[in-house]
Amino acid sequence: MGILVDPQHEIFARELVELQLACDKKARAKAYERAGFAPKNADSNGRRLANRADVKARVRALFVEAIAYRDIRPASIVVRIDRIGRANVADFYEADGKTLKNITALPRELSEAIEQVKWTENGPELKLADKNQANFTLLKHFGGLPEPDGPRTQVNIFNALSVDDQAAVADLIEALPGGPRDAGREAAGEREPG
Repeated sequence: MGILVDPQHEIFARELVELQLACDKKARAKAYERAGFAPKNADSNGRRLANRADVKARVRALFVEAIAYRDIRPASIVVRIDRIGRANVADFYEADGKTLKNITALPRELSEAIEQVKWTENGPELKLADKNQANFTLLKHFGGLPEPDGPRTQVNIFNALSVDDQAAVADLIEALPGGPRDAGREAAGEREPG
């Protein structure tokens, strides 16, 4: 069912679904008022409007749409963005470096990074999603970037790194002349007397 012709009815249907998903016992009355109708007799008028065939069908369609997205969690989105950031174009080609692997046989970790497949006279060309944007999004998600006008705070982005990257950073810190004890001091320009 498409959008309702009457904008107030469409707003009512959307508000009703949202309130019902939140288990609000007065969902019809609140949705009726939020749609811009007069609050007088909102409960009975909301019930009447919710029982109209077109509104009822629209509410059902919106529920189906909401159910399709109910399992999306922030962690799964972060994983998908991370896959884009880690994608390496070499993984899409056979060992000869010229032959593209069968796209349907690629693991999801790789196929999610594909933005576009373009067929040219030389065969298929892959365009991967923007790795910089993916990494920027992850960095921002984990608090690695301060808001432009917000306070500048020290943020630990170490937790946002993969286990391999964390190990590499730890090895680099250990390799510093003073070891991990002096890692923060060197960056701040502080030195231990001696």
